[in-house]
Parts: sequence; structure tokens; C-alpha cells
Amino acid sequence: MASKPTDPHDQEPTARLVGDFVARTVTGEGSTSGGGFATRLADFHRLRRRRRWALAASVVLGVVVAGLLRLRAPETRSVAPISYRVDHRDPPVGGYVLAARQAETVLEFSDGSSVRMTPRARGRVVEASGDGARFALEEGTVSAEIRPRARARWLFEAGPFLVRVHGTSFELSWAPNDAVFVLRLLNGAVSVAGPLAASELELRSGQTLTVNLRDGTSTLSIAGDQSDATPATTAMTADASASAEASASAAASTTAPEPSVGADVAQPSTGWSNQGWSARLAKGESAAVVGDAERLGLVNVMQHADNGDLWAFANAARYAARYALAEQALTTERRRFPNSAQAREAAFLLGRLHDGDAAGPDEALSWYARYLSETPRGAFASDALGRKMTLLERSGRHTQAVAVAEEYAKRFPDGTYANAARVLMRAETRAP
Repeated sequence: MASKPTDPHDQEPTARLVGDFVARTVTGEGSTSGGGFATRLADFHRLRRRRRWALAASVVLGVVVAGLLRLRAPETRSVAPISYRVDHRDPPVGGYVLAARQAETVLEFSDGSSVRMTPRARGRVVEASGDGARFALEEGTVSAEIRPRARARWLFEAGPFLVRVHGTSFELSWAPNDAVFVLRLLNGAVSVAGPLAASELELRSGQTLTVNLRDGTSTLSIAGDQSDATPATTAMTADASASAEASASAAASTTAPEPSVGADVAQPSTGWSNQGWSARLAKGESAAVVGDAERLGLVNVMQHADNGDLWAFANAARYAARYALAEQALTTERRRFPNSAQAREAAFLLGRLHDGDAAGPDEALSWYARYLSETPRGAFASDALGRKMTLLERSGRHTQAVAVAEEYAKRFPDGTYANAARVLMRAETRAP
């Protein structure tokens, strides 16, 4: 339908009305607000300025929030585990490290930390994460330089002891055969948890902590000063108690040799004079003890030495790296004094001597099994069972290793090898 043409004369009244309204607005006439156009224009400009300020504030706030998010991002994103190398080479499978016989072995971590293992020390990198690593020292001495970092988490195991590191340098020693733990803190701070204390012990720079599980004592000294030596005051764990009992038996047999049983057991000669080798060994004179034995004649020592001297000689040979001689003395100990505490411990030490045999682990496994059979709650039961587990796994006997791992987890849930046992069991659970 076509629209009706517009008559130009019909628009004049409307135009006049609009013109009058604009005029009244500009002059302020007829305004109900009393401000007129000028007032509303000023209000408009003020509103626009406010909007500009609000926009600018929102932009600034957005920039600040974005900056905070960028600063927080490194804290919340997942961090890849640190890596490490052993003597500038890729680490061995499983993280087990046996230091060279005559040179130290160095573990270098990607975060700048390092662990130096003295000759013949044995340990394992149990796990590595973005925050640090967990290292289990099985035997020997290590020197650690841990780089301080925010949220760093480094743990060192040594026997039944756990060391929490807070960015520091220290020396750590563990002698499983003597059940002696030594930690010397060079700088920084660490805390130590062990069987002789109800809570963790905090160490300061320059302090040295020495714990002897055999007699259930500990000393804390500063820069070699023994004036701060303090005995352990808390109750020992079952393992520590067993260790102390074994030590007491050993001490008794040193002063009064235990009579042997069986027709094939040789009796000590009445002409043998105690050489005091136990005391000399305690002073670190292992080479001198071996030298004395050689001057007296090794055959004479093996046949006639009393229990205390024979045991001291066997350990002196081990410490002096005379391993064939040590094996001969330990087997003689078991033959001549089969009912003594030393004879039972000799089974464990013979396993240790064969732990790294090139021909395989069968000899070591046999001796560990004998020790666990003869002394199921002995001072070295945890170590013997843990070593049995790792030897089986390393030799490809995975099913047997898992069975031992399950036994270990039940008997020693907080032992040195507990984490390795759990790893084995988890791997078995995930296997198809």
C-alpha cells in the first residue's frame, strides 16, 4: 500500500514546537530539575570522566593480577625430577652404586648438589623428585653438598636412621657390622630420627652425632669436643635391644671363651695368651692386628686364638681389605665356637664378603639365609633380609624378590629397605 504524500505545510507546527523546546532548554526556562541543559551537560562530562577512571583502574588491576599469576605459575606447575650422573656416566639401573675399591665415586645432581662416596662405600638412590632425592647408605662414608632451594626435600637413610637435610654439607658414616652411626655437620642444618630417641634431633653447624646401637648410647660433640657427650635416654627399639644383647654376649665371650660343643671342635690351646686385639681394633689399629697375627703365625692363630682374639682378628682382616683372610677367620670362628654370638654374626659377615661375587649371588644368599635362620631377631636381620631381596632382584629372580619384599615390609616397615620393598610390590601389582 503506497504511503500518503506529506504536505510541507503540515510540518511547520511541529518544527516550531521543537524550536521552542530547544530555546527554553538552553535558556533554562521550563526546566523541572532547575539545572537546565548546562547542568545536564556538566553531569554528562562528570559521568564520562568517572567511566574513564573506572576503565583505567580495571586495566591496572588486570595487569597486577596477570603479574601475580605469572609469578605464581612456577610454584604450581609440575616440576620434572632432578637427574644425576655417577662419575660423569649415566646412573646404573635401580640406582645401586658401589664405590671403586681405591677411589671415591661422585654422584652429581642436576640441581647442583653432589654426593661423594668413599672407596668401597655402598648406597642407592632410592628415588628422585623435583624437590630432591632419597639416598640409602648401606655401608661406608659419604660427603654430601646439598644446594639450598625453596621446598627442597632431601633424605638420607643409614641403617635405622633417617636424616632430613635442609640445604647443607655433611659427612655421614654407617658401619652395619658394628652398628655405629656417625654424622658430622659441616654447615647448615639437619634433623636425625633414630631408634634411640623419641623425637628428631636437630644438629647445628660443627656438631658431630655418634650413635652406637650395640651399647645403646649416643654422643653429641662440637668440633671434636666430647664435653657435650650425652647418653641416650629413651627406650631402644626391638632391633636395637637385640643388637645390645648381641654385644653383651660378645663382651662376655671375650673375657671368658664359650666352651665349644661337638667332637670336631678344636679347643683353644692352654698356652694361648690373650693379645688384647679387641681393644686395639677399637682404636682403629686393624692393620697392626693383622701384622701381629702374621708374626705369631696364621695357622697358630686359627687353631689356638681364644674367641675374643679370633673375632677381633677376623674383623681386622675385613677392615684391612684382606678379604680371603677374613673369610678364613670367620669360617674358623663358626667351626670352633659354633654356639657363640660371634659365630652367628659371622654368617652375616660372610654373606657381606660374597655380596659382590662375579660368579653370582648364590654364596651370599646362602649365608644370609643361614643368619636369618639362626638369628631371626638378630641385630642384622633387617640388613640381611634387605640384601637378600636386592640380590634376588638384581640377579633376575623377580618372583622370589617380591616374596622377600613382602616379608620385609611386614617385619621391618620402617627399615632401610622398606621403600625398596614397597616399590617392588607396587611393580608386581601393576604388572599385567
